[in-house]
Amino acid sequence: MLEKDIENLIASHPDEFFPNSGFTLIGQQVKLGKCYADILFQDKHNRKIIVEVKRGILSRDAAGQVIEYYGLLKMERPDDIIELVLCANIIPPERKTFLERIGIECKELGINLINQIAQKVNYQFINAPKQTEIISSNGGLPASERAWIFQANPQRYDIINALADDEIGPYMHWLVNQHKKEIVKGDAGIIWLSGKEAGIYAITEIVTDPQVMEEPEAEKKYWADEDDKKGKKLRVKMKIVKNLLNRPIFKESIIQTNGLQMMSILRNPRGTNFLVTPEEWNIIKDLIK
Repeated sequence: MLEKDIENLIASHPDEFFPNSGFTLIGQQVKLGKCYADILFQDKHNRKIIVEVKRGILSRDAAGQVIEYYGLLKMERPDDIIELVLCANIIPPERKTFLERIGIECKELGINLINQIAQKVNYQFINAPKQTEIISSNGGLPASERAWIFQANPQRYDIINALADDEIGPYMHWLVNQHKKEIVKGDAGIIWLSGKEAGIYAITEIVTDPQVMEEPEAEKKYWADEDDKKGKKLRVKMKIVKNLLNRPIFKESIIQTNGLQMMSILRNPRGTNFLVTPEEWNIIKDLIK
């Protein structure tokens, strides 16, 4: 899904996201000076509500952006009461605490919630090229019986935006911290997001053995910590063969699936790389199909 998808859903169906607020849409991409605010509402108390939408992890600079919108709108409407709302798929708790202390409401909108509302209101997502569900030349899953989970911590890496970034293309590079001698070229990879929205977000084919390599600049930008961007580290290169960003297989569904309850990532979720047994991989392939 694009940020535009989330914006469209909020603008068209505000009661689904902000129940009992009485939001009336004033406009989308509202021009304020040289800037454009994503959404402008008026609530039942006649206050103006600026809503800024961010896909993935809420970035540090989002607050400055929405505060600037506040100033620009206040200059145009000095007598209006103006409220600010920041929406994102994932909002780090320390960021939310700070922003709400300075009067900016934070609304975490998980992909699961957005999918549920989109289905309820019959909204069709606008797919970017990178977000098409299958991007492999043959449209199939890796033939290997060996599969590995590569886990993304949303506090450290914004995999949601990385999976939707056309600049990255179909290839991604991933750290190998465990099973260094067992992971090999040709194995299948499963990209797993941890946290509240935990689950499977993409299927890959591993195209190199683990080797010390630099991460491409296009991928580096999604690390939250500058130290994680530095230096050559042991990685594999993977080709994304099925992008599930619009329809992840969530952890809750996996736990309820016979044969998957004892997956290593469920029993001991700390780490980067996890073995998937051939039996578990066959069940996951059936779930995807």
